Amino acid sequence: MIDMNVDLKSHDYKRLHLHDVMGRHGLIVVGVGRGGERGFQMLYRFSDICDRLEDEGVNAAFVYRKESARHVFDATSLFGARFRLTPHLLLDDAGLFFRGPPQGRSLRAVHFNRKMETIDTAVIPLHAGSWDPLLRVFLAQVISSYTH
Repeated sequence: MIDMNVDLKSHDYKRLHLHDVMGRHGLIVVGVGRGGERGFQMLYRFSDICDRLEDEGVNAAFVYRKESARHVFDATSLFGARFRLTPHLLLDDAGLFFRGPPQGRSLRAVHFNRKMETIDTAVIPLHAGSWDPLLRVFLAQVISSYTH
């Protein structure tokens, strides 16, 4: 699905691996395929729930494919990422992170524990506006697993 050893480029053009953005309890990686929103739109749309995840010690990162560089490193997305102060937007600019890209017009969300073991995954189609609530449910389930 993904190669965790591939370095990704952050909003400040640093090379990072997934373990570099890990929270104290885990990490959620959302692989954004074709048809996904621009970086600043994802940051804005999910800022509230990402803040709640961070409060529980789980960081979230939106990883875009190499072909989506202009959606991640446009001026508005860079400003939004700098404002968040954490590397939420990452780019697979080598084109090696995704072992088989996210299906067209879909998101792939993966929840990892601190040992980078997969806890849960979801493939969310980006059709008819139904994807936002589906991703929110996935993220909310992660939050609830840490608050109980």
